[in-house]
Amino acid sequence: MRALTIALLLSAAGHAMAAKPAPAPPRIEQRAPTEEERNSFDIYFHQKMVTESHGARPVMPLFAPAFDIERQRGKPWQVIARVDSAPRHSAVDLCRQIRSSFIYDAKAPKDSRWSETAQEPTWHVWLAQPNTICSAVQHTVLMDQAVRPEDVVALLRQHGELLSRARLLFAGNSHCIRQRALPFTLRAIAPAAPAAGAPVMFSLVFESDRDTVARVAVRRHRGEYAAWNVDCD
Repeated sequence: MRALTIALLLSAAGHAMAAKPAPAPPRIEQRAPTEEERNSFDIYFHQKMVTESHGARPVMPLFAPAFDIERQRGKPWQVIARVDSAPRHSAVDLCRQIRSSFIYDAKAPKDSRWSETAQEPTWHVWLAQPNTICSAVQHTVLMDQAVRPEDVVALLRQHGELLSRARLLFAGNSHCIRQRALPFTLRAIAPAAPAAGAPVMFSLVFESDRDTVARVAVRRHRGEYAAWNVDCD
């Protein structure tokens, strides 16, 4: 965030010239967690694990929590902490982590400032390696639990080819044509409404290196998957 102040510039003749207007401040502000926020979450989450272990030794997450902290200018900060479970096999050929979210209330009593958010835990998946225990990877894909694991595995394996075929459809959509050649990364797999006579459709959500999003509708027919439509933001 930068705040620019531009003074009035005087001309050589001594006349004042109009100041250039400063750019509008960002609508959304972000920051890192304070030490108090980090420490209070560590205490809260440890106690939560102890309670849920019912006397057994609690199994703490392998990874430090991630914090999302932002606000609209002039409004209170919203502090969210996210914790990923340990990687594990979700199905044959599929690894997953479950991400839980917690929200902070600075006005609550000190020992009850954290609580679970209304958002359900989300599943983040990737392809398992043969005869290998699931371990953390750099890139995971958000999986809607309404999609069958067998379809998720197939779509993870074929998403590159499906995107390549979908690029032919970009030209027919005014929102997509300029993104046709951009590199994309798969971010999410979700069910989609039936279309084109197919009772089973999926939505593959891709993000480009320019922060644009392409949603590729995929049709499943007799075990085969085909890119059917595309929409872009």
